[in-house]
Amino acid sequence: MDKIKSSVNSKWGDLIEKIRKMDRTPPPRRRQSSTIRREDIKSSKDILQQMGFSKSRAEKALAATGDRDLQLASDWLLSHVNDPELDVSAPRQYILYLCPVGPLQEQLMTFWERSQKLCGWNGAHTYFPHITLCPFFTVEDSKCGMVKKALNMISEYLDECPGPLKLDFFNQNNFIGCFLKDNCYKYFTELVSKFGAECKKYGINVEPVKKQLHITLAYQYSSEYHEELMQQARGIDLNAACQWEVRLYSRDPRVGKSEVRRVKKTYHATLEDELDLIIGDYVFMDPNEPTRSTDQWYFGTSWLTGRQSMFPGPYTERTSETWTWALHASELLVQKETPSPVCNGDSHAHMPLPKPPKASGETYEAVWKADPTYAKVNKEVKKSPVPRKEVRPQDLGIPRSLVVMRHGERMDFLFGRSWVDLCFDDDGNYRPSDLNMPKSMPKRAGTHYEYAKDAPLTTLGSFQAHLTGEALKSKGITFDHVYVSPSLRCVQTATSVLKSMGQATVPLHVEPGIFEWLGWYQLGLPKFFTPTELKSHGFNVDLSYKPFVPITKFDMEENIEGYYRRSGETSRNIVIRHQQEGGNILILGHAGSLEVCTRQLLRKTPRPDRDFRDLCAKVPYCGLLSITECLRTQKWSMGDAPILSLTHGQNKQMVMTKLFYPSEL
Repeated sequence: MDKIKSSVNSKWGDLIEKIRKMDRTPPPRRRQSSTIRREDIKSSKDILQQMGFSKSRAEKALAATGDRDLQLASDWLLSHVNDPELDVSAPRQYILYLCPVGPLQEQLMTFWERSQKLCGWNGAHTYFPHITLCPFFTVEDSKCGMVKKALNMISEYLDECPGPLKLDFFNQNNFIGCFLKDNCYKYFTELVSKFGAECKKYGINVEPVKKQLHITLAYQYSSEYHEELMQQARGIDLNAACQWEVRLYSRDPRVGKSEVRRVKKTYHATLEDELDLIIGDYVFMDPNEPTRSTDQWYFGTSWLTGRQSMFPGPYTERTSETWTWALHASELLVQKETPSPVCNGDSHAHMPLPKPPKASGETYEAVWKADPTYAKVNKEVKKSPVPRKEVRPQDLGIPRSLVVMRHGERMDFLFGRSWVDLCFDDDGNYRPSDLNMPKSMPKRAGTHYEYAKDAPLTTLGSFQAHLTGEALKSKGITFDHVYVSPSLRCVQTATSVLKSMGQATVPLHVEPGIFEWLGWYQLGLPKFFTPTELKSHGFNVDLSYKPFVPITKFDMEENIEGYYRRSGETSRNIVIRHQQEGGNILILGHAGSLEVCTRQLLRKTPRPDRDFRDLCAKVPYCGLLSITECLRTQKWSMGDAPILSLTHGQNKQMVMTKLFYPSEL
């Protein structure tokens, strides 16, 4: 009997294995088609032409949008159907900029804004802070991709910058600027020369560097403001942390001859000869238009649609023309460290030895040469201790990572916004009505109704954060720097994560620049806990931290692209802030943060609005994304998932007696 059972089990096992193999492998092919062929991947221009657009229009759309995305080019064409110059052949003007990114850029932009308030518009306000590497050069729309390819061809040379870029102040008459020191001039001359040589292969002429490389802070201003502007400029720390990017821009040739104005207030046209003004659009017009107009209605061209009509001037304000330019490519400049002098026989040979102390009112040479017999005196001299250099992770060959994480489960999404009325009485006393509600709630300075817009975590949300922290700890992951959105749920999530990782002492930097898209708050922003209030409630918040984007600088008319820009610049500033000391960084934000805080660092363009919204809906609570920086190139790339995903089902709210015995209640 046992033999029979064994034989049956063996045959049954063989049958199951055959079925499994059938599931894994496709059936054999007996027919082949001679008519079906896999087509090669088509270019964006080919697809636009297949959609019915002419070749010239397709090329113009790709050039106008930086040849970054098919959807962008298609949207541009659809919005320019009423553009009278859509079919006019006008090659765009291209230029190569060297742009600062990080704390130095923030200081330059602050000076840019203050100088405008102080003395009004001056020539420097036409462009954002930059160093011009070459003059404007024209490129036919059909060669848009070629000039971008030329920059990519010299990307390896961007890794050979001889040393950190140093700036010096310079002022003369009505000009204030920062000039690049001569140590890198030859390098940038060769860089532009190599770029020009690549462009020449495609029949594109690029002029070499002709001027001394500099950042213009102010010029063409009234001399009465010179001293005050100089005082403001001296407040800029030229040694502030900074990364530099070589960027390729292009502009509509009409923009260079026009005054560009930003729409600051929406206007719906009431007559056929009027422009619709929407937030996010720019209008360029003849610089002499204000002097010709008697009623502050000007004739201009919409940047978004290309339409040319009359518009109310007070609904707009003058701004930098660079906001209307198209970015085609951006490459990070890798600056080599300046080697330190080597001292033989010292275990810290890479560290420079300190000089003898200076005497009061005398130079070092005067002290040393005061007595020629000093060197012959035989006495013990106490040597100054050689300071030990702090070992950074990158010195050990350890690349740093940036982890962007969403908060845990939030109260309002689970229980609805009415949870505030359900759990608080008129005096603001809190009482939970479900086991998944926290036992207590931090007291707010204002009314408890502020929780409706700034919801805390549920009990499960805190547990999600705890599990995530434990998983990170089990993988040996640690964080040296933590930045959080001002939302309470983000602060709570970060605290739970760090506590379960055994890193509760790592301070939280509250950064409003990480907050989610402002378009979801048209009825008003939440009244966040201040850092001081959070500290009083036991959260380990760094009160000395000054955010990159204060809440006072929020643009409530922000669109999706503006959200990408705000978050991208914030995350870029964060990684630059810790460039020297290194260490892993955690950004604790919202569902969209995983996208917008990494997209710019990965050198990718923003997604279309619909794709972004669809993506946000799929991000789970405590979902995280990790990117890693290359030590040599300082470029970021997507890393492997550091931990497993966290999956759980829904547990609906239900009173059991109502479910089983409703008639007895």
